[in-house]
Amino acid sequence: MAKPLLFGRKEIARVYNIAPTAVSDRWVPAGILTYEDAAIVSGKPFWPGGLVVDVALPPGGKGRQLDEGLLEKVVEEQQATSHPKKKGELPPLVGTQEYGELFGVGEVAAAQAATRSTGMLPPADYVLSGSRLWLLDTVLDAADVTMQKSRKSTWQLRQDVADALRTGRYDGPGSFIAKRGVAAKKALRER
Repeated sequence: MAKPLLFGRKEIARVYNIAPTAVSDRWVPAGILTYEDAAIVSGKPFWPGGLVVDVALPPGGKGRQLDEGLLEKVVEEQQATSHPKKKGELPPLVGTQEYGELFGVGEVAAAQAATRSTGMLPPADYVLSGSRLWLLDTVLDAADVTMQKSRKSTWQLRQDVADALRTGRYDGPGSFIAKRGVAAKKALRER
């Protein structure tokens, strides 16, 4: 299976030589990238690589200039073999929130298991913008080992969650971007 090129805010900032906050503060409001174009994994947006590359302006101008050398490094680091342009072309992705939900243990347990080197979880397929991401197939291929290494067999694969992730119907923890700051306070007051 081809491994897609993916970008979080920090990776976009790296190849465009901008601040990571510029993506959400300037690019998204201007419609250069949208959250609808991104796969939302563990509450964070991750954009298809081909889409991110396509928003570059022609070389030599002002504005969004893609650093081809840094792009090559990102492709090499990710060992990416495809450059999808739409989130529908991405395989199902799993972050720690989805991992916890898949095995009925919660995000904290999944994050702790990911940081320990016990072999309970497979190595992440990506580390983007500080987050570990796995392809769903990687997680499912390692599910037996994960369940065997869990204490008291507390980690049990939930097929309903796996099916929802595979078909794009997952709407559990991590499937949306949580409001932060002023927007979060306002949402709490409105409850």
